[in-house]
Amino acid sequence: MNKLFLALAFIFFSTAAFADKKTAAEKAKDKTEEMQKNLQLTPEQNKKIYEVNFKAYTSISDYDAKDPGKKLKKKQKKIVQDLRDDQYKKILTSTQYKKYKDLKKKEKEEEKKLDELKQDKK
Repeated sequence: MNKLFLALAFIFFSTAAFADKKTAAEKAKDKTEEMQKNLQLTPEQNKKIYEVNFKAYTSISDYDAKDPGKKLKKKQKKIVQDLRDDQYKKILTSTQYKKYKDLKKKEKEEEKKLDELKQDKK
């Protein structure tokens, strides 16, 4: 009985973890929708931003598939994010880009606080 329960629990949690994995297209769609909501993109900007996001997430997932190791993975993600930001700068107005950078900075600060809370609990 215990073995059956453990096997079912393992399958459930494995499936739940796998279900959280989104495709590059889904991630690009989510990011673009978030930007649309926060920056009020024009239809043309929306299309271009989606394309940039899709290329970025595809590049990251392709690189991750090679299992490069944590350090290289982080470095590659930073490079892709910097390239993506350069593209955003060309697509967004100066006001939109400033708001985007401000929101990104706020996100990083919140992430840092969460990381600190996690460290405190350990």
